[in-house]
Amino acid sequence: MHRKCAVRLLTHWVLGLPPYLMCLVPGLVVLAEPALVVGVVLPSVGSMLLLGFLAHLGAVPLWVAVATGVVGAGIGDTAAFLLGRRWASRRDRLRRTVGGRRWDRAETFVLRYGGLAVIAARYLTGLRTVVPRIGGLSGMSYRRFLAHSAPAAASWGATFVLAGYLAGASYRKVADAVGTGGLVALGVLAAAVVVALVVVRWRRRYRSAVPGPDAGIDGG
Repeated sequence: MHRKCAVRLLTHWVLGLPPYLMCLVPGLVVLAEPALVVGVVLPSVGSMLLLGFLAHLGAVPLWVAVATGVVGAGIGDTAAFLLGRRWASRRDRLRRTVGGRRWDRAETFVLRYGGLAVIAARYLTGLRTVVPRIGGLSGMSYRRFLAHSAPAAASWGATFVLAGYLAGASYRKVADAVGTGGLVALGVLAAAVVVALVVVRWRRRYRSAVPGPDAGIDGG
């Protein structure tokens, strides 16, 4: 019951945001999970379900919601792969961050199945955060990685956004899928994005209001 109310409150709050922010916040969650936070699981699935739910309410077009999921997943996986290739010397540090046993399982999975591991990992919580980076570390070519990660990102993003859209008639289904932790994370991230935009806008106004060093010099 409390989770259902939380979804309603978060939904009403999000509905008051500009449409691009409704897509930006879930898109950032999906992008950040593999690209920025090694071994830490973010509510990416819940973000896509919530985005589909917002599309069901008419807050954002469905095709924009699907595109957000697909692009966010694709960019996140590619960024993780490229970072893995660039930071090959930091393998031991990454392994300690993720956990030795978890990292070794993921590494074995990639070395054994190659591109198929990239596709499967997109749908597996935990592996989704480390497999793209291990792919870069393992020496897999980017062309081979992209040939598997692109269709995986497209199918994953479309699947969960459409699932949220189809479940949009039920607050309880969305609440159970997103989870309390996911709601908190999405709410915090949304608030952070809003604050950042306000700060940027304030700084622009401040700079335009403050005269430059030569403003008081009379050229005549």
